[in-house]
Amino acid sequence: MQLSNLLLITGTGLTGLAVGTAVTWWQARRHIRHARMEADQVAEILRARLERPSVFSHEVRTPLALIKGATELLAEQTPGPLNERQREFVTTIATNAEHVIGMAEDLLTEARMANRLFRLDTSEFDLHLLVRETVHSLRRIHGAPLRIVGQGRPLLVRADRGLIRQAFFNVINNAARHAGPGVTITVEVTGGLDEVVIAISDDGAGMTEKERAALFEPFATDSAHRGGTGLGMMITESILREHGGRVLVDTVDEHGTTVFITLPTNAQEDQ
Repeated sequence: MQLSNLLLITGTGLTGLAVGTAVTWWQARRHIRHARMEADQVAEILRARLERPSVFSHEVRTPLALIKGATELLAEQTPGPLNERQREFVTTIATNAEHVIGMAEDLLTEARMANRLFRLDTSEFDLHLLVRETVHSLRRIHGAPLRIVGQGRPLLVRADRGLIRQAFFNVINNAARHAGPGVTITVEVTGGLDEVVIAISDDGAGMTEKERAALFEPFATDSAHRGGTGLGMMITESILREHGGRVLVDTVDEHGTTVFITLPTNAQEDQ
């Protein structure tokens, strides 16, 4: 083979290689661009789906709060006197409105925590006062007697007041719903150097090991939830974890249940 022919073949090969490389590089860029566009679209779809529970819960709470407010006015007989039958109807409406509002708040909190869409709004407040407020609101819902033990001078903690109230509400509400009729629920607050302990106990039927295991599982079809979703206790555990606290359950079948909530006394910075 002549040298000129060899150079021609070799040159053509190099040109083809260069062209092929350019085409491959351009195709790769196009694929990368398309992949990024698809990833952005998927991310937007996921973001919208993750926000749906928050939006739904927020929109549901407003009309329910209006219903609750109206029924409270009726219960106080502000528009006029009620007979016994009417008072029963008003109590039923108020109780169920409060229940659904609690579920909406749990869904909203769960969605925000799961997607890290929240910050702890910490402030210093009296834990005794918060317990009294929570128990007072629950007395209007449940017929079970609610007692508070250990009230003394103000017990100041630094935490997210709204979330801690939600945690208290969930535990006491769960106790009242689970314990059954004729049961007394006691809330005791004990302050320490490093942490405070809030014990919510009842003298009801207690729980089996199976019921206890399902207590923090949402939507479990177990009698431990008795008409609830199970979200409340799961969210309570998450709230306390964010504050460096814990939720502990001590229960004996047929001998009652005590739920211990621990909360550090040291300041929790906004997260």
